[in-house]
Amino acid sequence: MKNQTLHHLLPGYFLRLIPVLFLFFSACNELPEFNPGYQPFADFEEQESTLLCWNKKHRNVLIPVITTIARKDHVTVFYNEKNHSPKIIEMELLQARANLSNITFEPYNLEKDNIWIRDYGPSFLQDEAGNTVVVGFQYPHLAMKDYDNFNTQYSQKGKMPFFKSDIFGAGGGREINGQGTVILVESYEKEINPGLNKAEIEAEYREKFNQENVIWLRRGIPQDDFFGHGPIYENVYGYGVSGHVDEFCRFADANTILLAEVDSSDLSRDSFYYLIRDRLEENYQVLSQAKDQDGQAFKILRVPQAPVLFATAQLDSVDIIYTPVTSYLNFIITNRLVIIPAYYQEGDPDYVREKDEQAMAVFKAAFPTREVFSVNPVDLNYDGGGLHCITLPKHGKTRPKKIFRKRLM
Repeated sequence: MKNQTLHHLLPGYFLRLIPVLFLFFSACNELPEFNPGYQPFADFEEQESTLLCWNKKHRNVLIPVITTIARKDHVTVFYNEKNHSPKIIEMELLQARANLSNITFEPYNLEKDNIWIRDYGPSFLQDEAGNTVVVGFQYPHLAMKDYDNFNTQYSQKGKMPFFKSDIFGAGGGREINGQGTVILVESYEKEINPGLNKAEIEAEYREKFNQENVIWLRRGIPQDDFFGHGPIYENVYGYGVSGHVDEFCRFADANTILLAEVDSSDLSRDSFYYLIRDRLEENYQVLSQAKDQDGQAFKILRVPQAPVLFATAQLDSVDIIYTPVTSYLNFIITNRLVIIPAYYQEGDPDYVREKDEQAMAVFKAAFPTREVFSVNPVDLNYDGGGLHCITLPKHGKTRPKKIFRKRLM
C-alpha cells in the first residue's frame, strides 16, 4: 500500500478536476456559421498522428508510449516552450531507441505543463467534402484555465476553422463511435455543468458534434469518484474525476463496446469490488438495451476490471485511504497498434499477472488487425489519469463518402 501525504498528490490531481470549485459560465463567442454536416471521428478511425504533451514528471510513461507508437505510426510531441527544450526531449527518446523519423516536435506557449491533452485538446470534425475543423469545449479545470487557449493556438497555427462550445467538456468524458452515437456519463456532465440539465447538455452534443444518438450512463466506477465528495464507504475515498467514461467503457468499432467487468474471484479480495461490480452491471443493463444510430443492438465485450490499488494519505490531518483509478479500458488506439495498461511487477500476486494476460487476450480478439502492446500506467493513475488521457488522435484524412451517406440520410 502506497503511503503519501495528500497535499503531495493534489498538484497533479488538480490538473484534472476541481469540481467543488467550478463556476459555470457561458462564453459569448462570435463564430462563423457552423456546418451541421461536420462529423467527429472515433478513436479507431484512420489517424494522421497521435498527439501528446511532454511533461518531465511523467517521462517514465511518456517515453515507452512514444517509443512504442513510433515503431509503426506517427507521433506529435507538443512541448511547452516555457519549460522544455526539444533537443533534450529528443535525446531522451534516442536513449530509448525511439524511431525519430516517426516523431515530430511542436512548440506551444502556456503558463504550466499539462499532460492531459485528451481532455482539453481539439476535437476534429470533417464534412463530406473532406474539410476538417476543430471544436473545443470549455476546459473544466480552474487551475489550468489557460489551456482553454491550447485549441486556439493549435487551430491558428494549422489554419483550421475553430468552433467553441459554451459548455464544459473533456475528451475522457465522452465516447464516440464515428457513426452518430455518443456515450456520456450523467454524474460527470452534470458535475462540470451544474447550471444545465441533461437535455441541455445533450442538445449541445447534438449540435456541435451532429450526434443522432446519445446514450446516458448514470455514473462511473467508484475509484473515479472525486475525493472532495467524501468517502465512498468507511474511510475509503475515490481519487478521480467523477465519472470519465474512458475508465470503464470504450468503442472497439462502431458496433462493439468494451465494458469492464468484476470477476467473481475479485469479490473475495476486498468488499470494494462489490461497489465496482454494482456500477458496472448497472451500466451493462443500460448498454445491453441501448441501440445504435441505426436502431441496431451493440455487441458488448467484457474486459477484466484491473487490480484495485489502495494508498494511504492525510486529508486535513486525518488518515484516509484512497483508490487511484486503475483500468484496462484507458487504452490507446493508433492505426496499427493498441497500447493497453499492464499492472504486474515482480513480486506482485499471481492474480495481477493473470488479469494482465486476460486483458491482453480480450484486446487481441477485439483488434485483430492491430498489434497489442502494454505499458505500466501507475504513475498516471496516482495523478488521476491513464494512457488514453495523455494521448489524442489527430484526424484529417478524407473519410469514405459512404460513412456520410449513412449518417446523414
